[in-house]
Amino acid sequence: MQTIAKNITSIFTFGIRQKVLLVLLIVLLAALTVSSWLAINKERKDTLNEINQRGDDISRFVAKSLSYSVVGYDYHAIQLLLDEITLSQDIAYAKVLSSKSNTMAESGNITVKNDNVVIVNRDIELDGETVGKLVMGLSTRHLIEKIESQKYTLLQREALIILLIAFGEFIALSYIIVRPVSIISSSLTNNVNEQGHIVGTIPITSNDEFGHLAESFNKISAQLNSANDRLQSKVDLADKQLIETNKQLVKQSEELEKINEEFRMRSITDELTGLYNRRHFEELLEAEIKLAHRHGHATSLLVIDIDFFKKINDTYGHPCGDTALQSVATGLQERLRSTDIVCRLGGEEFIALCKWADKTSAIKIAEELRQHIEDITIEYGEHKIKLTISIGAATDVPESEQKDMRSLYSKADAALYYSKQNGRNRVTHVEDMDSESICVLNQ
Repeated sequence: MQTIAKNITSIFTFGIRQKVLLVLLIVLLAALTVSSWLAINKERKDTLNEINQRGDDISRFVAKSLSYSVVGYDYHAIQLLLDEITLSQDIAYAKVLSSKSNTMAESGNITVKNDNVVIVNRDIELDGETVGKLVMGLSTRHLIEKIESQKYTLLQREALIILLIAFGEFIALSYIIVRPVSIISSSLTNNVNEQGHIVGTIPITSNDEFGHLAESFNKISAQLNSANDRLQSKVDLADKQLIETNKQLVKQSEELEKINEEFRMRSITDELTGLYNRRHFEELLEAEIKLAHRHGHATSLLVIDIDFFKKINDTYGHPCGDTALQSVATGLQERLRSTDIVCRLGGEEFIALCKWADKTSAIKIAEELRQHIEDITIEYGEHKIKLTISIGAATDVPESEQKDMRSLYSKADAALYYSKQNGRNRVTHVEDMDSESICVLNQ
């Protein structure tokens, strides 16, 4: 019974269309045919303008959406987007070209008549730089067909209503349409708060389309507010996960930098002593000699050898020899100036570059090194071991003809050999060698 009563009520309920029709039937209307044609032509022109404007808006949005995919050559994502937009009856064709005019993706049908398609070209830009081109074909066929189908209907209708439309429009729109629209417009003004929630409802309870619209809007508002809350919750969770991921990436980046620095240090240092290795020292030596000559400074080279090192290895073992090498390396670093550079050449032999050191300074530095090592006592198990070193020195001055680092090293090495042959635990500068030794060096 309730269903039957509801159906009967709906039959006798006057909706907007019925109310307007009732008012218009009372008024005798007439219209001019010419005005209908003008209205149709204007509608056609406005429709085409709207299509062009819409095409420009759509192409701009699509081009912006495609920019990162075009730069990343993500053909699959581009094809999916083109396939999606061409499903619309308003878009008949879409194609994306790379910056080299190569087709990256294409979708839709361009074989339709040119009169029914409006071609829109849009550059795809990223950070102000053109990375590709978007070509879209907007179909106007269904709109033109609709306009044509309505042409004669409009002519007949306009002929009936145009003469007295002012009076009928006043009565119909003032009460039936304008008043509900005003209420709806007033209710929707400032209807969204800072949290994105729709506040308030439309206070229309009439049993017509506006009443149904108000009821539907109020239901949708509640659904949108609920969806907004769920979406905000997901956004907050995603933000939290993104922050955690970013922290992990920063941590991994720092660890990678640390590993890279460790690898770099291993490539230029001696693993046992921590001093520079020979290859890296030679690179530094060559650069420093050139720099010293450019600025007119003297540079000295000290070649250092542990006395009787083989005996230490043979007597106490190689682990003890390693300890001796480490102790000497530490002693050299402690006594050398902060500007000096020291490295392990290999075995028990070390080399030091003394910047801005002439012969006198080089001998003084070498003597301090020799004395410092002599004062060191190595404790290895129950054994206490004393060490001595022999040092050969050579000085390169800016006015010298020899500017090759290998020659400077050969001179310092010859001076070391002289120290070893003349009692060890001593310092010899190449310029202080006796004439016989100098002749051997020159040979």
